[in-house]
Amino acid sequence: MSALRDAYERDGWVLVPGAVAPARIDRLMAAYAGDLRPSRAKFFRQNTNRYEPNAVDGHGHVTNSFLDPHNYETIPSIREAILDLLFDDGLQRYLAEATGFDRFHLMQSMLFDKNAATPAHQDWWYLDSVPNGRLAAAWIALEDIAEAAGRFYLMSGTHEVVLHQDLRRLRHDDWLALMADYCAANPDRLAAPALARGDMIIWNSRTIHGALPTRDPGRSRKSLTAHFLPADLRFGNLFVAKDWVTLRAYGKHRYFANQPEYSLANDLKARVKTAIYDNPALMRAARRIQRLRA
Repeated sequence: MSALRDAYERDGWVLVPGAVAPARIDRLMAAYAGDLRPSRAKFFRQNTNRYEPNAVDGHGHVTNSFLDPHNYETIPSIREAILDLLFDDGLQRYLAEATGFDRFHLMQSMLFDKNAATPAHQDWWYLDSVPNGRLAAAWIALEDIAEAAGRFYLMSGTHEVVLHQDLRRLRHDDWLALMADYCAANPDRLAAPALARGDMIIWNSRTIHGALPTRDPGRSRKSLTAHFLPADLRFGNLFVAKDWVTLRAYGKHRYFANQPEYSLANDLKARVKTAIYDNPALMRAARRIQRLRA
């Protein structure tokens, strides 16, 4: 077993220094500065679950993070730079070495200019493999990440931890509270490594992770996150297999375009989904409909 695989199996995550070539990052950052940051369009946001225009703070940083920018067909410079970076042969080899799987589909991406203070969570509530626990994620530093910017953290060994009991009646907010309580009770498990531009963390869908608070509001924390499904497994989450999902082609690779670009209809759908998300009864009904679609 390689050192990457050993660390991944033991801790539920592994750090890969210098995983992404500078040229890949340069291309993405040029597209961001030239095309995405100045845009006045509405984009779906990872931190608010709404379609919103860019919110730029007094330091010139966009504070609302982007969900699924790999699917921005209206900004092809961003879409292609992200897909080329995430499907880079070297990055894919690191994923394979750490996880033991050979090929992956891209299922989600997120782009951050600034720390969104994401609370502690496990990815498998939202997206995962079926069987559960095989989806892998990657967090890529697009600049040297200052400690005061609010570092990404993981709770080592928590890929072996199950905190929920009866999922049928568990509200999302209550589930997040379980994560927060666990982190507070187990500070010795928290790891927030220093990351330089091009470094990458790979973690398991069951590993608890989040973001530490920002201590210096003038600091950016430019980073790219992606979630990868082993190509031979089904897609879903803790609650349901999503066999109706269709993948798009990008060369020899495949990706899921989950969050569509802005339209009035897509905005309405997103608002309805957000409204029912923390209601267990409504979510059970929605998941029954999803199972019928499978």
